[in-house]
Amino acid sequence: MTVTKRDQLKLPKRKKPAVQLSPEVEIYLPTYHFLVSEFEHARKHELGIIRDDHEEFIHQYRVALRRSRALISLLKPLFHRQEKDILKTNLKQLMQQTNLMRDLDVFLLNMEQYFSLLDHQHHKGLTRFFDDLQSQRQTSLKYLKGWLKSGTYESSCKQVLTQLERMRANPTIEGQLGSKTTAHSFLWHQFKQIESQCHNIDANSNDAIIHQLRIDCKKFRYLLEYFTPLLSTINTEQQVAQLKVLQDQLGNFNDSSVQLAFFNRYLTEQKQKSGRYKAIEELIDIYNDYHFQAKQSTVEHLIQFRQPKSLDIYYTLYQEPSA
Repeated sequence: MTVTKRDQLKLPKRKKPAVQLSPEVEIYLPTYHFLVSEFEHARKHELGIIRDDHEEFIHQYRVALRRSRALISLLKPLFHRQEKDILKTNLKQLMQQTNLMRDLDVFLLNMEQYFSLLDHQHHKGLTRFFDDLQSQRQTSLKYLKGWLKSGTYESSCKQVLTQLERMRANPTIEGQLGSKTTAHSFLWHQFKQIESQCHNIDANSNDAIIHQLRIDCKKFRYLLEYFTPLLSTINTEQQVAQLKVLQDQLGNFNDSSVQLAFFNRYLTEQKQKSGRYKAIEELIDIYNDYHFQAKQSTVEHLIQFRQPKSLDIYYTLYQEPSA
């Protein structure tokens, strides 16, 4: 083992919130503690990002922020409007600063796959492409390090905690309702939105519509995982597993969309006769086929997902409490 490897930080472990969900507790209190715990967990990854120890630090940082954003969006009746707006603005800003870095990491992690897809004659051009990405990553990392050490970043983080504290100190009427009844209501509302989207998607649907479904499914899964302590373990596990299959399919489709968009932007900056251009042009042809196949497969999965036998578990659990 090298000295560098021995000196790498370990990924932080998530700690349980100080106050956890239970059926009768007012929903605002465990939600406050969960969001504070999740935000603090995100911040524990900062040093690993700055040191560039491993790409998983920035990935887990983003997961924690994304989960927080999703819950604030889905549980918006628990927040006063100003609190919600400030939280959404600040958390969105924190996420956006890491977008490019994460995208570049994903491309670089898939380097071998890209080489395996192209004939050897295009490997030199592909090597130049990855040299460009490595250079872009270094620039992005330098910027991100400066951002994480800046007063602006610290101010945004303080704003998040300040607004969460206000939510705790001054709960809304909805926030003072019992957790279990509230859980069923929020889950039912999000499920019905996803069900409606699934019925409106077919092979001719715009990519952006399918992408939005992916985002909403991910939010629903976060919500389901958050409310798990209040729900039937077996039924919840079945739902999470079912959603994961659908999310994976939607994720494959989205990945092909993102990669095609990235490749096409890159081509606009290259000379048409260059090795880089020809290599990426070949990848675009390959990924256009992948994209088409992924869309067909996604539509087939949605047809299966919206069958009554698949949806019964959601109707059984959530419809009655919200009626």
